[in-house]
Amino acid sequence: MATALYGGHSSVVLDAPVSERVAYLRKLGVLTFASLGITATAAVLAMGAVLSIDALRSNIVSLIVMLGGIYGAQGISHTVMRSGSQGARVAGFVAASALQGVAISYLLLTAVMLSMNLYASPFVFLGQAGALVALTVLGMVLYLLSGPKQLSMVGSMLSMLTLPMLGLMAITWIFPVGGIFGVLISAGFVVVSAGGLLYSLNTVMHHFRTDMVLAGALHVSIGIVVLFWNLLVLLMRLQRR
Repeated sequence: MATALYGGHSSVVLDAPVSERVAYLRKLGVLTFASLGITATAAVLAMGAVLSIDALRSNIVSLIVMLGGIYGAQGISHTVMRSGSQGARVAGFVAASALQGVAISYLLLTAVMLSMNLYASPFVFLGQAGALVALTVLGMVLYLLSGPKQLSMVGSMLSMLTLPMLGLMAITWIFPVGGIFGVLISAGFVVVSAGGLLYSLNTVMHHFRTDMVLAGALHVSIGIVVLFWNLLVLLMRLQRR
Protein backbone atom coordinates (compact mmCIF):
# COMPACT_ATOMS: atom_id res chain seq x y z
CA MET A 1 0.00 0.00 0.00
CA ALA A 2 2.72 2.49 0.96
CA THR A 3 4.67 1.74 -2.21
CA ALA A 4 1.62 2.42 -4.35
CA LEU A 5 0.76 5.66 -2.61
CA TYR A 6 4.24 7.09 -2.40
CA GLY A 7 5.52 6.11 -5.78
CA GLY A 8 7.68 3.09 -4.94
CA HIS A 9 10.95 5.07 -4.98
CA SER A 10 11.51 5.21 -1.22
CA SER A 11 12.49 2.57 1.30
CA VAL A 12 11.56 1.77 4.87
CA VAL A 13 13.64 3.96 7.20
CA LEU A 14 15.13 0.90 8.87
CA ASP A 15 16.50 -0.37 5.52
CA ALA A 16 17.57 2.98 4.06
CA PRO A 17 21.23 4.02 3.72
CA VAL A 18 22.63 5.91 6.70
CA SER A 19 22.71 9.25 4.86
CA GLU A 20 19.06 8.85 3.85
CA ARG A 21 18.06 7.92 7.41
CA VAL A 22 19.86 10.96 8.84
CA ALA A 23 18.19 13.26 6.30
CA TYR A 24 14.80 11.73 7.13
CA LEU A 25 15.24 12.19 10.89
CA ARG A 26 16.42 15.77 10.41
CA LYS A 27 13.36 16.61 8.32
CA LEU A 28 11.16 14.79 10.82
CA GLY A 29 12.45 16.98 13.65
CA VAL A 30 11.99 20.21 11.70
CA LEU A 31 8.46 19.35 10.60
CA THR A 32 7.48 18.19 14.08
CA PHE A 33 8.52 21.58 15.46
CA ALA A 34 6.60 23.24 12.61
CA SER A 35 3.47 21.26 13.52
CA LEU A 36 3.83 22.22 17.19
CA GLY A 37 4.30 25.85 16.15
CA ILE A 38 1.05 25.77 14.19
CA THR A 39 -0.64 24.12 17.18
CA ALA A 40 0.62 26.84 19.54
CA THR A 41 -0.48 29.64 17.21
CA ALA A 42 -3.95 28.15 16.79
CA ALA A 43 -4.22 27.68 20.56
CA VAL A 44 -3.41 31.32 21.25
CA LEU A 45 -5.98 32.49 18.67
CA ALA A 46 -8.60 30.13 20.11
CA MET A 47 -7.86 31.33 23.65
CA GLY A 48 -8.47 34.89 22.48
CA ALA A 49 -11.79 33.84 20.96
CA VAL A 50 -12.86 32.08 24.17
CA LEU A 51 -12.07 35.22 26.19
CA SER A 52 -13.95 37.43 23.72
CA ILE A 53 -17.09 35.35 23.06
CA ASP A 54 -19.25 34.41 26.04
CA ALA A 55 -21.01 31.58 24.20
CA LEU A 56 -17.75 29.70 23.78
CA ARG A 57 -17.36 29.37 27.54
CA SER A 58 -20.31 27.04 28.15
CA ASN A 59 -19.51 23.45 29.10
CA ILE A 60 -21.37 21.96 26.16
CA VAL A 61 -19.69 24.19 23.58
CA SER A 62 -16.25 23.67 25.09
CA LEU A 63 -16.78 19.89 25.11
CA ILE A 64 -17.84 19.92 21.46
CA VAL A 65 -14.83 22.05 20.51
CA MET A 66 -12.39 19.86 22.43
CA LEU A 67 -13.75 16.57 21.11
CA GLY A 68 -14.04 17.94 17.59
CA GLY A 69 -10.44 19.15 17.70
CA ILE A 70 -9.07 15.91 19.12
CA TYR A 71 -10.92 13.52 16.85
CA GLY A 72 -10.61 15.83 13.87
CA ALA A 73 -6.81 15.91 14.19
CA GLN A 74 -6.74 12.12 14.56
CA GLY A 75 -8.94 11.59 11.51
CA ILE A 76 -6.96 13.97 9.34
CA SER A 77 -3.72 12.35 10.50
CA HIS A 78 -4.85 9.01 9.10
CA THR A 79 -5.97 10.70 5.88
CA VAL A 80 -2.59 12.39 5.49
CA MET A 81 -0.77 9.07 5.87
CA ARG A 82 -2.92 7.44 3.18
CA SER A 83 -3.18 10.27 0.64
CA GLY A 84 -1.22 10.02 -2.58
CA SER A 85 -1.40 13.80 -3.17
CA GLN A 86 1.36 16.02 -1.79
CA GLY A 87 -1.01 18.97 -1.70
CA ALA A 88 -3.55 17.01 0.33
CA ARG A 89 -0.84 15.88 2.74
CA VAL A 90 0.37 19.46 3.30
CA ALA A 91 -3.18 20.76 3.78
CA GLY A 92 -3.96 17.92 6.17
CA PHE A 93 -0.75 18.54 8.08
CA VAL A 94 -1.64 22.20 8.65
CA ALA A 95 -5.32 21.51 9.41
CA ALA A 96 -4.62 18.72 11.91
CA SER A 97 -1.92 20.76 13.64
CA ALA A 98 -4.31 23.71 13.97
CA LEU A 99 -7.13 21.52 15.29
CA GLN A 100 -4.83 20.28 18.04
CA GLY A 101 -4.36 23.88 19.14
CA VAL A 102 -8.10 24.55 19.13
CA ALA A 103 -8.72 21.40 21.19
CA ILE A 104 -6.17 22.26 23.85
CA SER A 105 -7.00 25.97 24.07
CA TYR A 106 -9.46 25.65 26.99
CA LEU A 107 -6.94 23.68 29.01
CA LEU A 108 -4.17 26.18 28.28
CA LEU A 109 -6.38 29.10 29.26
CA THR A 110 -7.23 27.44 32.58
CA ALA A 111 -3.56 26.64 33.22
CA VAL A 112 -2.53 30.24 32.52
CA MET A 113 -5.21 31.65 34.83
CA LEU A 114 -4.44 29.20 37.65
CA SER A 115 -0.73 29.89 37.32
CA MET A 116 -1.37 33.63 37.55
CA ASN A 117 -3.46 33.18 40.70
CA LEU A 118 -0.92 30.93 42.42
CA TYR A 119 2.42 32.26 41.21
CA ALA A 120 1.72 35.68 39.62
CA SER A 121 3.14 34.25 36.39
CA PRO A 122 1.14 32.70 33.55
CA PHE A 123 3.77 30.20 32.46
CA VAL A 124 4.59 28.05 35.52
CA PHE A 125 2.38 25.06 34.68
CA LEU A 126 3.07 25.39 30.96
CA GLY A 127 6.80 25.48 31.62
CA GLN A 128 6.70 22.48 33.94
CA ALA A 129 4.65 20.36 31.53
CA GLY A 130 6.75 21.47 28.57
CA ALA A 131 10.00 20.60 30.33
CA LEU A 132 8.70 17.16 31.32
CA VAL A 133 7.58 16.46 27.76
CA ALA A 134 10.90 17.61 26.32
CA LEU A 135 12.87 15.37 28.69
CA THR A 136 10.55 12.45 27.95
CA VAL A 137 10.90 12.86 24.19
CA LEU A 138 14.68 13.18 24.47
CA GLY A 139 14.90 10.02 26.56
CA MET A 140 12.65 8.11 24.16
CA VAL A 141 14.61 9.21 21.09
CA LEU A 142 17.93 8.21 22.67
CA TYR A 143 16.43 4.85 23.62
CA LEU A 144 15.07 4.23 20.12
CA LEU A 145 18.25 5.29 18.31
CA SER A 146 19.81 2.03 19.45
CA GLY A 147 17.40 0.21 17.14
CA PRO A 148 13.72 -0.69 16.72
CA LYS A 149 11.99 -2.09 19.78
CA GLN A 150 9.40 -4.84 20.03
CA LEU A 151 6.36 -2.86 21.11
CA SER A 152 3.63 -5.04 19.65
CA MET A 153 1.92 -5.39 23.05
CA VAL A 154 1.97 -1.61 23.46
CA GLY A 155 0.49 -1.23 19.99
CA SER A 156 -2.31 -3.70 20.72
CA MET A 157 -3.16 -1.94 23.97
CA LEU A 158 -3.18 1.47 22.31
CA SER A 159 -5.42 0.29 19.48
CA MET A 160 -8.05 -0.47 22.12
CA LEU A 161 -7.49 2.52 24.42
CA THR A 162 -6.62 5.50 22.21
CA LEU A 163 -10.04 6.65 20.99
CA PRO A 164 -11.86 6.09 24.31
CA MET A 165 -9.01 7.78 26.18
CA LEU A 166 -9.11 10.84 23.95
CA GLY A 167 -12.81 11.24 24.61
CA LEU A 168 -12.39 10.74 28.35
CA MET A 169 -9.61 13.33 28.40
CA ALA A 170 -12.04 16.00 27.25
CA ILE A 171 -15.01 14.76 29.27
CA THR A 172 -13.11 14.52 32.57
CA TRP A 173 -11.67 17.97 32.01
CA ILE A 174 -15.07 19.58 31.49
CA PHE A 175 -16.70 17.43 34.20
CA PRO A 176 -13.75 16.67 36.50
CA VAL A 177 -13.46 13.78 38.91
CA GLY A 178 -12.10 15.16 42.16
CA GLY A 179 -9.86 13.88 44.93
CA ILE A 180 -7.32 11.10 44.79
CA PHE A 181 -9.42 9.19 42.24
CA GLY A 182 -9.15 12.10 39.82
CA VAL A 183 -5.39 12.25 40.33
CA LEU A 184 -5.11 8.50 39.65
CA ILE A 185 -7.14 8.85 36.46
CA SER A 186 -4.87 11.67 35.29
CA ALA A 187 -1.77 9.64 36.15
CA GLY A 188 -3.18 6.72 34.16
CA PHE A 189 -3.72 9.01 31.18
CA VAL A 190 -0.10 10.16 31.44
CA VAL A 191 1.16 6.58 31.40
CA VAL A 192 -0.99 5.62 28.40
CA SER A 193 -0.08 8.75 26.44
CA ALA A 194 3.62 8.23 27.17
CA GLY A 195 3.30 4.67 25.86
CA GLY A 196 1.51 6.03 22.80
CA LEU A 197 4.26 8.53 22.10
CA LEU A 198 6.95 5.85 22.45
CA TYR A 199 5.08 3.59 20.06
CA SER A 200 4.59 6.44 17.58
CA LEU A 201 8.27 7.41 17.68
CA ASN A 202 9.35 3.79 17.21
CA THR A 203 7.00 3.34 14.27
CA VAL A 204 7.97 6.61 12.57
CA MET A 205 11.72 6.23 13.14
CA HIS A 206 12.02 2.61 12.10
CA HIS A 207 9.01 1.47 10.09
CA PHE A 208 7.72 4.41 8.02
CA ARG A 209 9.03 4.95 4.50
CA THR A 210 11.56 7.73 3.99
CA ASP A 211 9.12 9.81 1.90
CA MET A 212 6.47 9.73 4.65
CA VAL A 213 8.18 12.43 6.68
CA LEU A 214 5.21 14.82 6.66
CA ALA A 215 2.83 12.17 7.97
CA GLY A 216 5.49 11.00 10.42
CA ALA A 217 5.95 14.48 11.87
CA LEU A 218 2.20 14.87 12.35
CA HIS A 219 2.05 11.43 13.98
CA VAL A 220 4.75 12.45 16.48
CA SER A 221 3.27 15.90 17.03
CA ILE A 222 -0.11 14.47 18.01
CA GLY A 223 1.59 12.14 20.51
CA ILE A 224 3.50 15.05 22.04
CA VAL A 225 0.38 17.21 22.38
CA VAL A 226 -1.60 14.39 24.01
CA LEU A 227 1.20 13.76 26.52
CA PHE A 228 1.51 17.51 27.21
CA TRP A 229 -2.26 17.71 27.76
CA ASN A 230 -2.26 14.90 30.31
CA LEU A 231 0.84 16.11 32.16
CA LEU A 232 -0.63 19.60 32.41
CA VAL A 233 -3.90 18.26 33.84
CA LEU A 234 -2.02 16.10 36.35
CA LEU A 235 0.19 18.98 37.50
CA MET A 236 -2.80 21.24 38.06
CA ARG A 237 -4.74 18.56 39.92
CA LEU A 238 -1.78 17.87 42.19
CA GLN A 239 -1.49 21.58 42.94
CA ARG A 240 -5.20 21.92 43.68
CA ARG A 241 -4.98 19.11 46.23
